[in-house]
Amino acid sequence: MALTILATGDIHIGKKSSSIKQNAEEGATKHTWNRIVDYAIDNMIDVLALTGDIVDQDNRYFEAIGPLQFGFEKLKKSGIAVYMVAGNHDFDVLTQLVDSQKYENIHLLGANGIWEMKEFSKNDEKIQFLGWSFPKRHVSEDPFLEFEASKIDPNITTIGLLHGEVGVLDSKYAPIDLNSFMYHPVQAWILGHIHKPQILNKSEPIVYYPGSPHALSAKEDGIHGPILLTIRSQKDIQIEHIPLSPVRYESLSIDITDKTDEASVRDAVTSKLLEDAQSKIMELDKVHFLIYDITLKGQHSKIRDLEAWVSPIIDDYEQEIDATETKVYVRKILVDVQPKVENMEELAQESSPAGVLAETILALQKGETTDFADSLLKEWKPVRDSIQQSGTYLALRTTDRFEIDSDQESQQYILSECNRILTKLIEQQNQ
Repeated sequence: MALTILATGDIHIGKKSSSIKQNAEEGATKHTWNRIVDYAIDNMIDVLALTGDIVDQDNRYFEAIGPLQFGFEKLKKSGIAVYMVAGNHDFDVLTQLVDSQKYENIHLLGANGIWEMKEFSKNDEKIQFLGWSFPKRHVSEDPFLEFEASKIDPNITTIGLLHGEVGVLDSKYAPIDLNSFMYHPVQAWILGHIHKPQILNKSEPIVYYPGSPHALSAKEDGIHGPILLTIRSQKDIQIEHIPLSPVRYESLSIDITDKTDEASVRDAVTSKLLEDAQSKIMELDKVHFLIYDITLKGQHSKIRDLEAWVSPIIDDYEQEIDATETKVYVRKILVDVQPKVENMEELAQESSPAGVLAETILALQKGETTDFADSLLKEWKPVRDSIQQSGTYLALRTTDRFEIDSDQESQQYILSECNRILTKLIEQQNQ
């Protein structure tokens, strides 16, 4: 008979998804925590496993205590066990929220950074849960330095729960060498800390980041939710991703070449948005908000007009998908189009200002650079750094059209501006 484990982490109870226009309860992570609890109960799951950062450090105790303990109470009444570890956000608060005398079904493993193992049994089937919890907010040592594999019974299926950063050896969030997972009698490692779902090793052992079950920002795009492990034996562990996030972020590129007026551009954008959303309709059962970042591609002769035509979409566009409760919004539009030039390569051979711009555009598109591009980036970087370090301009970090937080995005900004200026020069020459 199989045992089932619903596993997740990084819920961050106390936070809300960004870029939601409505003050809807579905935008809060506590809503998804309730969904996880209800899914476990409705599907008669045996164990709920939590891999840390269940509570957000900035809004933790009072924001989390109600929803968390209400969920624990429901799980207790349904006979569902909970095995969990603490992460860097909730290292000092989970012990306050988890009352082991009140909730005998709740097990916090590895307190104070000491590896701990507990056994779960049901219907003569057994699983060992192995875990390590953050003892403080920052941990620069690999938790495996203190790991003793000899305590593991190799005859019982073992599931490891761990919060940390794999492959980043200078991390201050429990740096872990991927090879450390390979030499112990553990069949599956379920990890926390990274919000994007990732399979680091498919089997023997399974090493899996379920990711955040509730998408919090555009950086957490695609499907989000817990994973379901069905364990029939040490060699037979099946994993299924369960989409439960009420918020989903996606990116979409739209070619607007030959769309010469506002109406045709608007129609191209809205029709592509609807088409893409409808293509995902089978995945939208639990999604209330589908939020897009759009990149316009192609060639256009009036880039400045183009930006003016599409900018109202961010504030005004809202579309509900038929047969769902999903509403579609646009978070950001990036105009990444080329000036409409008959022969960009030929123009790039000229020594004129237009030629220098054309040469720079072609180089940046190939991931290369020019002397002119280097000088622009050199002037831009101090401005970028100043904005990033200034609390006055904090909003630009998340709402500015170019999200200036990396050299790659700085190059994208320079490319976009070169396209804009070249278009203006060509317009002036044609007047």
